[in-house]
Amino acid sequence: MQADKVLLVDTGNTCIKYRWLTDTSEQVQVADTIDVLVNRLSKAPVLKIYLSNVGNDDAETQLQLFCQSNNIALQVITTPHSAFGITNSYANPNKMGVDRWLAMVGAAGKTELPFAVIDAGTAITVDFVAGGQHLGGWILPGYHTMKNALVGATKRVTQDKQVPTRLDAGTDTEECVAMGCLAAVQGAVFAANRYLAERFDDYLVICTGGDKNLLTSVQGSVNLSAANLVIDGLARYAEKASFD
Repeated sequence: MQADKVLLVDTGNTCIKYRWLTDTSEQVQVADTIDVLVNRLSKAPVLKIYLSNVGNDDAETQLQLFCQSNNIALQVITTPHSAFGITNSYANPNKMGVDRWLAMVGAAGKTELPFAVIDAGTAITVDFVAGGQHLGGWILPGYHTMKNALVGATKRVTQDKQVPTRLDAGTDTEECVAMGCLAAVQGAVFAANRYLAERFDDYLVICTGGDKNLLTSVQGSVNLSAANLVIDGLARYAEKASFD
């Protein structure tokens, strides 16, 4: 199959990201809705789509119908027990979001060292892999989710739309909320480093996701920032299929 006609699609919680298999990792495009994506694809020479879908059943159904109507092959990736040299720690792999699995697959294609992959978006997920074994992970609220939850559950605590570029001490309520949430999410980076340092002499901490810049500002704690590891993981599935 022609690689330039293979599309990689990641339907996340807030938007849809996609790129062609022949594009670089940085050439990811964004569609706000599945309608926007389908409209764009109606004018594109696509032969096959690899899909990562996290809970957006309507988008997946609409994409399936579009593919059926246009003779396009669609492969929806699900979380397996093992693949690409990685063994999942979950007894029931279906309970792990496929975005977490694909981020690990994408990260494993970049290093042979033990690593933590931190995907920062609506939620922040942290997963640890060493020697081909998924060791487990963490899930915590993302920066914006945390801010909204804090304000929604308290009285006389307000927020604004500021997103700090570096951690500091706030001098009004809105700034204190922003800095407090930033401190909390950056704490995941420090905790991931400590977890790995207690077990391995050499390792990598890799950040990805829409809010990765909030984490990469933690000086000396992030070894690699990746544009979109979920789509990089999809690319490994597509590349493997082309050689099978």
